[in-house]
Amino acid sequence: MGTVTAQTIINKAAIQLTDIANVRWTRAELLSWLNDGMRQIVTMQPSASSTTVSKLLTAGTRQTLPSDGWLLLQIYRNMGTTGSAPGRAIRIVSREVLDGFIPNWHSEIPKAEVKNYIYDTQDQLAFYVYPPNTGTQYIEVNYSAQPVNLTTESQVIPLFDVFQSALVDYILYRACSKDAEYAPGLQLAQGYMSTFYSAIQGKAQTETSNDPVNALNPRNVVIPGSQS
Repeated sequence: MGTVTAQTIINKAAIQLTDIANVRWTRAELLSWLNDGMRQIVTMQPSASSTTVSKLLTAGTRQTLPSDGWLLLQIYRNMGTTGSAPGRAIRIVSREVLDGFIPNWHSEIPKAEVKNYIYDTQDQLAFYVYPPNTGTQYIEVNYSAQPVNLTTESQVIPLFDVFQSALVDYILYRACSKDAEYAPGLQLAQGYMSTFYSAIQGKAQTETSNDPVNALNPRNVVIPGSQS
């Protein structure tokens, strides 16, 4: 996903702190704050760690996200019994609608092909598929992964490179918070945190305004197979 190493980000933070020798703030401290910053970013913008995989379903309706997942973003399509054979698209459906029209859908005869899925963030590590699955089918799942803690500076950040500057700001915020008992330290910490939040929120707004889905209003919709 990313190409920037932890060392690159830590070096930038050390330069900004005018502590290249890492006397006041150790590199181990800066690395730990880098890990905290990645988690904060993913919490604020789940797509920062967007991951797409073919997942083998279990028998029945209730399914779980991959072990490193914490939030489902999308489910796209069936992927056959090998995980590499694209098939029917899968559409999200409201649980209330499915419960209303097919009250016993959880106990229907299992089938290999998935038609719909249900997701509720109140049970965010799980989702449901319809019809009940045989446990032999793969589907393509897009989810937000929990960033793995970096233990060495040579490791690459598991987020997109565009978050590099925000991560530097987060480290600077935590470093200056260490000197928060002094007025300049507190002011600097607040400034870096403000910059960090602005960067994440700005990226989210940019993605929203440039989302191709926004073009799908009634005047712009073209039905597949029809003449434009």
